[in-house]
Amino acid sequence: MRKDTIKLAVLILVLCCGALGVFAAASGLLAPEQGGESSVSAGPVSSSAAEEPAPPPDAVVRLRAVGDNLIHDSIYRQAAEYAGGNGFDFGPVYEHVAPLVADADLSFINQETIIAERLYPLSGYPMFNSPEAVGRHMKEIGFDVVSVANNHMFDMGEAGLAAALDFWEGLGVDVFGAWRTEAAMERPVLTECNGITFGWVPMTEHTNGLSLPASTEMRYIRTDERELMKRQIELARGAADFVIVVPHWGTEYSLEVNDNQLELAQWFADLGVDLVIGSHPHTLQPVEWRTGRQGHRMLVAYSLGNFVGSMLYPQNMLGGMLDLDITKDGETGETSITRAELIPTVIHYEGLGKHLRTYPFSEYTGELAAAHGIVQLAASYDVAIAPGAFSLDYMRGIIKKNVPEEFRPNLPLGTQK
Repeated sequence: MRKDTIKLAVLILVLCCGALGVFAAASGLLAPEQGGESSVSAGPVSSSAAEEPAPPPDAVVRLRAVGDNLIHDSIYRQAAEYAGGNGFDFGPVYEHVAPLVADADLSFINQETIIAERLYPLSGYPMFNSPEAVGRHMKEIGFDVVSVANNHMFDMGEAGLAAALDFWEGLGVDVFGAWRTEAAMERPVLTECNGITFGWVPMTEHTNGLSLPASTEMRYIRTDERELMKRQIELARGAADFVIVVPHWGTEYSLEVNDNQLELAQWFADLGVDLVIGSHPHTLQPVEWRTGRQGHRMLVAYSLGNFVGSMLYPQNMLGGMLDLDITKDGETGETSITRAELIPTVIHYEGLGKHLRTYPFSEYTGELAAAHGIVQLAASYDVAIAPGAFSLDYMRGIIKKNVPEEFRPNLPLGTQK
């Protein structure tokens, strides 16, 4: 009886131990065997161990800007000859510089002459009216942004200016320089490109004594209207990543910057403007950095000269194309100029303004300079230009003086023959 009781007790003990082992294993309480895998779950990964998300990429826009597209009657007449009597062919005029325009993400030009061919006969200096074909060609070679704020904007009156705005808008080009109403001036002038918003503020110092009728609703900005300029800059600053002022200012034919340009440029820098693209003197004036009161850095090209034009003086033949990288930091959202270059350009013609075209200075030769028609054309207008006054060395001197080396890293002056 006692042995049976002992056996029963042992059996019960074995069964209890087995049950306890099963419970322990099921509960994950038993340690794994050496070299085995644990049955205990590792649980969620700590957030500190998770891979950090990559910062958003920077946005970059390559901006190229030129000065005055000055269409004298000799230029559109030669374009008519190139077309063989069937419209106008402006291709030869721009063929050497068109690839530079096309290579940019965003390209700007000042259209010095009004395009109102649908309303009025074509005309040259001093009251310009240019063929629509030149505007279409500007669009074809890659210009996206056009200013009409200049001293010739009223050459064809209010109706001509309105027609020019209609024409450019019909091409899908961003055009500015005049507003159709006072209310329209309350909206900033903006262009979007590659994720960067550009705000534009156009203005002109002169309108050649012409004005809009008193009854008009159309508006424009003069460079002496400080409060209006400030208001437009503030509107642009509040809506854009990068603010560009486009003043038509300065002294015609002068290679020097005048006091008014210097004072206004500093005022723009103090207001937080990022870039100034100047025109009107028909010459290549200095390029420099300006620092505003709050340490803000602004680039100013006081005058990019003529992109195209059949003028009389040696200094009118040399122009420039501003070539910039505008970068918006993907993390901070700050936008700045990260690369700045000035590409000099040369207007060439033969005889009395014939076969006019524009070259990059790097492609222009001493042979072309010697054959330039500037002496012949000037003589026909009773302007004294000495033979040999126009040369590669003459243009090199202007470039060296007005374009610091930091803005011409790819231009080895003195290499042309």
